[in-house]
Amino acid sequence: MFTNNTAYFSFDSMLKSSDREESKESLHYKLSVIIHNFAVLICVIQLCVVYFFSGIYQLMGEMWQNGTALYYISQVREFSRPVLGYIVNHFIGLTILITYLSILIKIAFPFAVINKRLKPFIIMAMILFHAGIGIGMGLLTFSLIMIVMELLMFTDREYKKIYAIMKKRLRTLSMTIRRKTRKWGYANLHNMKIIIFYDGWCPVCTSIKDKLHKMDYFRMLCLVSFRDSSLVQAYRLDYSELERRMHSVSINESHKVQRGIDAVLQISTRIPQLWLIAPFIFLFRFIGIGGYMYDFLASKRMVIPVGNCDDLCELHPSRAD
Repeated sequence: MFTNNTAYFSFDSMLKSSDREESKESLHYKLSVIIHNFAVLICVIQLCVVYFFSGIYQLMGEMWQNGTALYYISQVREFSRPVLGYIVNHFIGLTILITYLSILIKIAFPFAVINKRLKPFIIMAMILFHAGIGIGMGLLTFSLIMIVMELLMFTDREYKKIYAIMKKRLRTLSMTIRRKTRKWGYANLHNMKIIIFYDGWCPVCTSIKDKLHKMDYFRMLCLVSFRDSSLVQAYRLDYSELERRMHSVSINESHKVQRGIDAVLQISTRIPQLWLIAPFIFLFRFIGIGGYMYDFLASKRMVIPVGNCDDLCELHPSRAD
């Protein structure tokens, strides 16, 4: 009731993000921070008290002392699931170890959280402990509440540190996967490479070219402006047709030329981010409206002749008509 639970990861945090910096110097903000910190501290103390005395009471119980508590829990139908019964019946040593560890980590919890090095491990142990309760005993609500309470033990600085570490690890993993998959792509997909002829005088085309280059994961697109390329003559392409529609040419021996919506479809099948819309492009092309849609959009683009403009340069529509 007295904590600011909506400061992060909530709709309120998004709505109030603009005026948060302005209100930090106000008396209301400072008082709310003091109340919040004391409320969180009381919750942390309560959590430590609950775990410590829970562990003490377990230590006083005969079933917990001889390591058979989990076995008797598994015999109660209302508080056990098949996975708990399977573990108890097939892994007796592990069952006894978990029984004693549950007592140890509860008693040690109030003392371990004071140590910065031990705190992450003891909190992760308690999170795994309650996750096991949720799975093995079916007490999902209780487990989720206790896990949320345990997450109070980390400070904002520690959360930011954890986020930075996870971000670095994920970036390293992503780079490794990208390196491996690109190496595979270069070796196995080189026959699918295509040359894309776009209009280098069209700002929209140039912007799309830059985005395609960033998304070209396997480097299967060779993006060339037909305005200043000798490849137009090499592949015997019609210059006036290039002004109307984008062209794609296969680099393999066939040198097959695709135009307009067909070229867009060919591009979408070679970029993973566009695989979801590739079926829709194929459908529009199949029913016949894809070509009309492409020609309509292409006719509305504007062309700026490079090197032929002055301060009074006008935008010229393309010769799509």
